[in-house]
Amino acid sequence: MPSLMAMGQKQINSPYSRFGPGIIEQQGIFKSRAMGGAGIALSDPTSINYLNPASFSSVDTNSFVFDFGIEYQANILTDDNISYRSDDINFHHLAFAFPITKWMGFATGIFPYSNGYYNMIKTVLESDPEYNPIIGEFKNTHKGSGSYNSYFAGLGIKPIKNLSFGINFTYLFGYIERDNLYLFTDDNNQFNNLSSENIRLYGYNLEYGIQYRFDLRNDFFASVGIAYSMEKTYNSEYENIFTRYAPYQSSLYSFDTINYVYDSNASVDLPEESGMGIAFGKKDHFLVTADYTMANWDHVSFHGYEDYLVNSSSIKLGAEFIPNKDANFNYLNRIEYRLGGFFSDSQLMVNGEQIHEFGITFGVGLPMNRSNSKVNLFIEYLKRNGSMNNDLHDENCLTVGVSLNLFDYWFVKQKYK
Repeated sequence: MPSLMAMGQKQINSPYSRFGPGIIEQQGIFKSRAMGGAGIALSDPTSINYLNPASFSSVDTNSFVFDFGIEYQANILTDDNISYRSDDINFHHLAFAFPITKWMGFATGIFPYSNGYYNMIKTVLESDPEYNPIIGEFKNTHKGSGSYNSYFAGLGIKPIKNLSFGINFTYLFGYIERDNLYLFTDDNNQFNNLSSENIRLYGYNLEYGIQYRFDLRNDFFASVGIAYSMEKTYNSEYENIFTRYAPYQSSLYSFDTINYVYDSNASVDLPEESGMGIAFGKKDHFLVTADYTMANWDHVSFHGYEDYLVNSSSIKLGAEFIPNKDANFNYLNRIEYRLGGFFSDSQLMVNGEQIHEFGITFGVGLPMNRSNSKVNLFIEYLKRNGSMNNDLHDENCLTVGVSLNLFDYWFVKQKYK
């Protein structure tokens, strides 16, 4: 196996990351993220939309498009009257695209797939109701780290006017490690216990897309799109070690291994995913768009986490408005204003309850002078719901992202007289 490590290990504490592949990241470059994550029916010659590879055919002839984004995220966990906040700033995506012919475009890049970070500590003292004099005081730490990331390379072709097809080659890689530590702080005669699980994942898949655009009168248009990826078995290396050690030993590395499992030929199934989108708008003035996506998580296998995974679905809505793209003196009229929202039934089933997510998004595209390049900003508020009746918790997550979207003509021969 190639020694590939997770690119960016986001340290946003979410206990829901304990299951399966962790928290699935919101997908899309920041233009689509600002519109609720919708984009299956959208194509733009000045930006990269990896939600549907058919959109790559829209890249302008002789042009080159580059997009790089970072994001800041803060997550607040609430459980009854207790709350906990974590935040982090991290790399989000890097992508570029260019045309191959007038009817074919190529794009490639890397983006996060899931995040596996969490950190939970429970301390039981003699004054607590849970205290047992036989066990004594103890400290229990659950901790996860790592992430999975995806590299893509795709082609979009336009065999006839307004109809585009696309295919993405994706390579998923990374690792997630989960540790469970029991420290018996009251009695040095008891052994402390450490259980550690490491799941490395790598493999490729293919994603397919199609788009059709209807050109209407007076620069109005409508478009539809479909994106699909099949269920896929990925290679995995699985390691699980259970150890114990005495607190009075001079080193924590003086372990006594109770059980050790290592499987270099393990496999993981990730789900079939499909989505459809529609859009309507007026060129360089406004658009509205909507996506519906679903994934068959109840068919997957993921190292014993199958009981926590169920089918997921999402509805995403977005809009963009440009007052006057060609305004010469009023910069505010040239800004691209965006907003959106989404509602999702996530892939997680915990304590008999499916975890739901909903969010609202805002953003702007700030054009650079005398160019089609821009700076994209977006803000996303996401709420992840869990009922306290089922011993779950709520999460309120705020994400702020900024990306540099550069557009230039690189393949034009200079003419001299």
